[in-house]
Amino acid sequence: MMKQKGQNDELLEDKNNKNASNGDEVDEVVDELEGLKQQIQDFENKYKRAIADYQNLQKRVQEEKSEWIRSANKDLLLRILTVLDTLILVYQHTQDKNVQVSIQQFLDVLKAEGVIKIETAGKDFNPHIMECITTESGEENKVLEEIRAGYMLYDKILRPAQVKVGKK
Repeated sequence: MMKQKGQNDELLEDKNNKNASNGDEVDEVVDELEGLKQQIQDFENKYKRAIADYQNLQKRVQEEKSEWIRSANKDLLLRILTVLDTLILVYQHTQDKNVQVSIQQFLDVLKAEGVIKIETAGKDFNPHIMECITTESGEENKVLEEIRAGYMLYDKILRPAQVKVGKK
């Protein structure tokens, strides 16, 4: 019986040792699982950040491309505006209806491309969109005459209007 009691004690001790080692193994697996969950979360955050960065890059590239196109168009439009100025001068001297129609078509095409004429007649002088060429006696700080038309391309100045401004 003594022998059997000793065997039972050994079996119980083996079982306890196995349970203890199983508990250690379970703890290790749980710790590893927690570590893997953290890694997954880190990778997910990095992935989301990379996607957001890529989308921002796409937007920035598109904006830069649009700005580059507008800038290239700006040079061409400035050269074309001198032709329009000549047509306007011709109309002022001849009052020819055909020239007037040509000017209007010219302005319509420019408007379709985002070019808008700056209105100056009777307005207060605005140094941001107008250039004062000369002053004459008249209502203080009011545009008396437009010498050369100014134009905006979308929301930016393409060419400032040259005007005559009143002074007391």
